[in-house]
Amino acid sequence: MSKRKAEDAQTDKMATAEKVPQNDYTIGLEDPVKDYQKLIETRVQVDEIVDDDVTKENFDRTAASARDVIWRLLFEEADASPSNFEKATQLLEEYRGDACFYDPTPYNEWIVKLRDEVLKKELLDFWREVLVKKQLGPCWSRDCDLFDSDDTPPLEFYAHAGCTAPFAASLKVRAALEENASEDPNSPAVPTTPGELSADDTAALSGEFEAVITKEKPLEEYRSLMKRFVLTKIIVPDNVHQASVKKMAAAAREIIWKLLFDGSTPSKEDQDKAAELLQEYKGDAGFYGPDEFNGWIVELRDEVIKRDLLDFWRDKMVKMELGPCCARDSDYYDYEDTLPLDFYEKAGCKAPFEAPTDDD
Repeated sequence: MSKRKAEDAQTDKMATAEKVPQNDYTIGLEDPVKDYQKLIETRVQVDEIVDDDVTKENFDRTAASARDVIWRLLFEEADASPSNFEKATQLLEEYRGDACFYDPTPYNEWIVKLRDEVLKKELLDFWREVLVKKQLGPCWSRDCDLFDSDDTPPLEFYAHAGCTAPFAASLKVRAALEENASEDPNSPAVPTTPGELSADDTAALSGEFEAVITKEKPLEEYRSLMKRFVLTKIIVPDNVHQASVKKMAAAAREIIWKLLFDGSTPSKEDQDKAAELLQEYKGDAGFYGPDEFNGWIVELRDEVIKRDLLDFWRDKMVKMELGPCCARDSDYYDYEDTLPLDFYEKAGCKAPFEAPTDDD
C-alpha cells in the first residue's frame, strides 16, 4: 500500500496511454488489480506536468471504478468464491493506499457503506480477517498526511460484530507517552534493541505474561499490570497489544466476580474494592473496545440482584454509572446511539442520566 509517486513512472507510460481511450476507466472482474494499476499509471502518474485538479479528477474516476468492482465482487456476483473475495481484498488494499495519498474523503464515506453491507450479509470472515485485521477502515492521520493528530481516530468504525480497532491500545500508549513527556521533558530515551529491553518490556513485546490480580489490592495490581505490559514505551504490534488488553480485562472480570460472589455476603471492604476496579476496567473498556464489557456487565448486574446485594447495586453500579459503555463515556458511540437506560431500571432504580431530547 505504498504511496506511489510520479517520479518512479516508466518511460513508456505515454505510449500506453495513447493506446487506451482517455474516457475509458473500465476495471474488469478477471484481473481487477492489474486493470486498476494500469489506470493509475496511465491516468494519474503520467510523466507530463498535469494540473492538480486534473490528476485528482482522473484518480476519482479510477477510484469510482474500483469501488464499483469491489462491490460487485463481494455482493453481486453469483459465484461468491474465495477467488472473488481475494480479488476484492487486493483491489481494496491498492485503492485505500492510493486514496490516502490522492483523495481520502470519497473512500472514507464509501468504506462505511461497504462495512454495513458486509455485516448485513454476514460476511464475518471478510469483516474480521480483511477489513479489521488489515485495518482497511477510514484513512486517518496514522496513514494519511491529509489528516493531523488532532482528528478523531476511526475507533467506532471497527466496533462491530465483536471487534475493536486493532490500533486502540497503541493510541493509549501514545497518549501516555505524550503525558509523560510533558511532565518530564528530560526523561531518558527509550531502549529499542532486544538486549536493552527489561524483562517486563520483553514480556509486553511477546504478550507472554501472567495477569494475576488478587483480592488484597486488586485496583493497584491491575494498574501495575497495565503499566508494565500494556502502557509500555516500546513499540508493540497492534495484535499483541490487543491480546494483552483482553488478557487484562479477563483478569479484572474474574477478580471482581470473586470479590462479590465467593462465599457468603461480601464485606463492605470487598464491595468497595470490586467497585473501584470495575470503574477502572470500564474506563479502559470504553477506550479499547466496549463490546466484551457490555455483555459481561449485564451478567454481573443479574447476579448482584439475584444475591440481593442491593446496596452494591444502588450505591455502586447505579450511582457510579457502572453499566454498559455508551456515548457518555466512550468514543465508540455517538449520541445517536441508544443510551442504556433499561440496564438501570431494576430493583426500584432508574438511570442516573436521561436520554437527550430532540432540542439537545
